[in-house]
Amino acid sequence: MCSKFDIDQTNSVLLKIAKKTAFTQNDFDNIKKITELLQYILKIWSEAKGGKFTTLDQSFNEIVNKTVLGLRNPANSIIGFISILDEDNLTSTQAEYAQTIKKHAQDLLSSLNDLLDVTKFESGKISVDARQIELKSYIDDLIKLFSEKQKEKITFNVQIDSKIKPYFLTDTQKLRYILQTLIHTSQHLVKEGEIKISITKINNHLKFEISSDTGGIAIKEGKNIFRPFEITRIEKLRETNLTALSFTLVEKYINILAGEILFSSNQNNGFKFIFTIKGESMSQLESTLSSLPKPDKHNKVLVIEDDYATSRLLSNYLNKWGYEPSVVNTEEDTLEIIERELFLAVLLNIELPNTNGLELLKKLNEHPNLKNTPVIVSAVEADQQRAFMLGAVEYFVKPINYNYLVEVLTNYKLRKDSNILCVDDDLPTLNLLKQAVDSAGFNALAENISAKVMDLIKDKDIDLAIIDLDMPHPNGFELIKIIKSEKRFSNLPIIIYTGKENYQEDLKQIDGLFEELFDKQSTNIEDLQEVMNSMINRYETPPPAEEVIKKKDVIKILLAEDYKHSQIIVTRLLKKNNFENVIVVDNGEDALNYAKKEKFDLILMDMQMPIMNGFEATESIRRLEGYKDTPIIALTAFAMKGDREKCLEAGATDYIPKPIDSKEFIDKVKHYTHEEA
Repeated sequence: MCSKFDIDQTNSVLLKIAKKTAFTQNDFDNIKKITELLQYILKIWSEAKGGKFTTLDQSFNEIVNKTVLGLRNPANSIIGFISILDEDNLTSTQAEYAQTIKKHAQDLLSSLNDLLDVTKFESGKISVDARQIELKSYIDDLIKLFSEKQKEKITFNVQIDSKIKPYFLTDTQKLRYILQTLIHTSQHLVKEGEIKISITKINNHLKFEISSDTGGIAIKEGKNIFRPFEITRIEKLRETNLTALSFTLVEKYINILAGEILFSSNQNNGFKFIFTIKGESMSQLESTLSSLPKPDKHNKVLVIEDDYATSRLLSNYLNKWGYEPSVVNTEEDTLEIIERELFLAVLLNIELPNTNGLELLKKLNEHPNLKNTPVIVSAVEADQQRAFMLGAVEYFVKPINYNYLVEVLTNYKLRKDSNILCVDDDLPTLNLLKQAVDSAGFNALAENISAKVMDLIKDKDIDLAIIDLDMPHPNGFELIKIIKSEKRFSNLPIIIYTGKENYQEDLKQIDGLFEELFDKQSTNIEDLQEVMNSMINRYETPPPAEEVIKKKDVIKILLAEDYKHSQIIVTRLLKKNNFENVIVVDNGEDALNYAKKEKFDLILMDMQMPIMNGFEATESIRRLEGYKDTPIIALTAFAMKGDREKCLEAGATDYIPKPIDSKEFIDKVKHYTHEEA
C-alpha cells in the first residue's frame, strides 16, 4: 500500500507499507492518522531546516491529540491480545517474542500518553485536581513498589520532616508521575547502593530531595535533561522505561504545581534532584473535616425518633457524613414539618409511643410533599413485610447498622442529584417541564434557545434530556444529533416532547437516538414523571451477564459486592460514565468463578462478603492465568487503620473507602481502564 503527501512546494514523500495479509479498514484508518501526523512533523522539520519557524497553532495540537487517541486503541488491543496469547501453550521462544511485543506496545502506550499530556499543556487544557493524601503512606507505597523490583541491590533512606502535618493537599496523580520518574531514573544511575529521599517544608511548599553519593552522569549530559528527547542521548538512561518526554512532563507538572526543579550530577560521584511543589498540609482532624460532603438542599434528612439517645446518635452520624438532620418525636410534629420543608429521605421509628407507626408510614407515603421521598423504617422487632407493603424502601432492625444506613442515603442522594436537560422554545411549556422535573425531585437545566444548549451543558453531567422538535435553528432533530455526537453523551437517554405535526418522516434522521416520544396535547405530567423516574432508575440495573460475556472489544468490569445499595451506587456511577458492561455478583466465590471463564479489564472487590470474602477472592484471582496484572480495586466500608495495607497485601492494585467519593471512584476507574478522564 502506498500513500503520497507533500511537505513543501518542491518536496513530497511516498510512504510504502507492506503486510503479509490483506489490509483491513482498521489498518486504513490507522495509516491515515499516521500519515497526517508525519506530514505535519516533516513540514515543521522542513521549515526549521530552511531557517523558517512556523508557530504551532491550535489545529496542530488537535491533529496530534486526535492521532494519539486513535493510536492508543490499537496499542491497547495489542497488549490485550498478547495477554490472551500468553494463556496458550507457547514454546519458550514464542513466549519470549510475545513478551517483547507486549513490552514494546506498553512503551508505545506510555509515549502516546506523555505526548497527549504535552499537547494538553500546549493548548492550555491541563488542570490541577487537588486531593488529600497521607504523605507517609503515599511515599511508603511508592518505595515498596520500587523495593520489590530491586530486591536488595538498592536501599532507600526516607526522611520526612516531623514539622510536616500528616496530610497534604495536592494533585496526587501528577505528584506520583514526578516521583516515579525521578526514583526510576535514580535506580538506573545508582545500580547498587543507597538512594536518599528527604522531604521538608518551606512556607507553603514541600521540598523533595532525591539523591545518592554514588552513580551519576557527566555535568554536560545532565545540563539539558528536561528538554524533549534529551534523555535519549544519555547512555545510562537509554535502558529505562521512560519516554523521550518523561522529563519534560516532570518539569511541566512541577511548574503547574507552582514549584521548580533542579538537577545536579558528577560522573560516578553522585547526583541530586531537588524540586518543590505548592500545597496545603493538614492535621488528621482538618483532613477529616475537609473531606466531609457539605450540606445542600438535597442533604436534609427527617429523623422521626422518640428515644433521645438514638436520635442524638443518628444526628451525630448524619452530620459526620454531610447530611442535615431534622429531628421530631411525635406524629403531630412530623405532619407539621413536612408541610413546610422538603427532604432527601425520612428515617422513621415505627414503634413511636401513642402512635400507630404503620399508619404514620401510610400517611407519609400519601403526602404530596413526600411523593418521591424514600421512607426508611427502623424497629426493635422485625416486621418488614407489612412495612414494605405500605411503601418503606428499607427496613433496619435496631440496633441500626449505620454503615449500611449511609450507603442507603448515598444511593438516594445520587439519584436526586440527577440533572435533566429541558429544551423548548415555548416558555410556558418549558416552565411546566421544569416544575415537573423539580417536583419529581431532580435538578432541571432549562433552556429556551436551542443554540445555547451546548454551552449550558459543556461542564455538566446530564442524566436525561427532554427536547422539543419544532424550534428555530438548530431544530430538535439537529440538536439531538449534536448532543449525541459528543462521546460523553452518546448513551444519554432522550425523551422527545413535542407539539409538532407530521413529524413521522423526519424521525428517520434520528432513528435510534431517542428513547421515548410524547405528544404535548395528549400527555399528562404524571406520565412524563413516571418515564423520567424509570429513565433515571435504569442506570441502577446492570445488563444480563450473558449479554456482557458475548461482547467483544469492550471494557468489561466485574463488581463483587453483597450489599444491594452499594451495588446500585457503583452500577449507577459506572453506567453514567459510559461503562455499560458490568457483571455484578454478591460473594467472592462467584467473582472467582466468573474470572475463571471470562477476562475482565477491571475488578471492583468489596472486602467484606459472605461465602468467600474479598481478601480470599483477590488472592485466588491473582493466581489465575491472565490476572497477574489486572487492576483490582478494593472497596471497604468505613476503613480502619491498616485496612489499606491488608488489601494491597492480598493483591489489590488500589483501594477506595466507603462511602464512595463519586469523583475519586470514576477517576480511578478511568485511570485503570485507560479511558479519557
